[in-house]
Amino acid sequence: MSSVKSVLCVGCTVIDFVTINGSYPKEDTDRRCLDGFWQRGGNASNVSTVLRVLGCKVDFFGMLSRSDGFRVLLDDLSKREIGTNDCPFTDRDPPFSSVILAQDSGTRTIIHCNKDYPQTTYEDFSKINLSQYGWVHFEARNTPHTLKMMQSIREYNQRTGQGIIISLDFETRYEQNQELCAPCDYVVFSKELAGQLGWKTPRQSCEELASKIPGGGPNPVFICPWGSAGAGALDANGNYYEMSSYKQDKVVDTLGAGDSFMAGFIYATLEARRSLAEAVDFANRVASHKITGFGYEHISQLSLTK
Repeated sequence: MSSVKSVLCVGCTVIDFVTINGSYPKEDTDRRCLDGFWQRGGNASNVSTVLRVLGCKVDFFGMLSRSDGFRVLLDDLSKREIGTNDCPFTDRDPPFSSVILAQDSGTRTIIHCNKDYPQTTYEDFSKINLSQYGWVHFEARNTPHTLKMMQSIREYNQRTGQGIIISLDFETRYEQNQELCAPCDYVVFSKELAGQLGWKTPRQSCEELASKIPGGGPNPVFICPWGSAGAGALDANGNYYEMSSYKQDKVVDTLGAGDSFMAGFIYATLEARRSLAEAVDFANRVASHKITGFGYEHISQLSLTK
């Protein structure tokens, strides 16, 4: 187990019901899938899993359910030694996602159902002892409360002289979540959302994001994974780096590739103390290896020293 301080991943955890199909099913048909399984999902939850596979100490912070159906998720978190001691609980049924994997195209289609499941609040977060963490990672959601959580970490750093790193996984709702970027050290922005905004390249996306940060403080580092084209990164001084992807002969499962990238970047930066370009390159390698198999266990086969 690493001697570096723990990572705290803040977000949601859900049940993913995954079916593996030869091709995407036609509408209004009845067919059998090739295989299927369930797994614990959710962005921050997945990042926690991959960090544990890579050897990091990690806790998860999100709303947990007392529902019988949620027990399998709690058991999985416990089995993987992902801490949940500070998580609040609700009696509401847990959110879930239906995932359709199509082998002929290599695509994954996800349908989410959260039924207004409650989210954690700043008041919940304020009870956490931050001294145990070296990095806190957030999903871009629940903006008012998440912003206050981030600001409280900044205030804690100033008060104590600690240097807890803040990162953000930014995948949805650009206008609503844009203000979450400024308090961060690192922002990882999705290619899909960049495309919705009309941004054509990772460099354009990084530069557009940086231009929106108000003056008076340091800019975050912006990172844009771009699938098979690799990833781009713009540091706080305006230096741009672009790293190629790692090609795989066969794509098995792309579900969670972005979360694997995020975990790989956190590991390489916090644990391995790599430079920005080296950390993004390692993140590319983790994401690329993830898609060669189902789930995340096979990521442990990667050499962490290359």
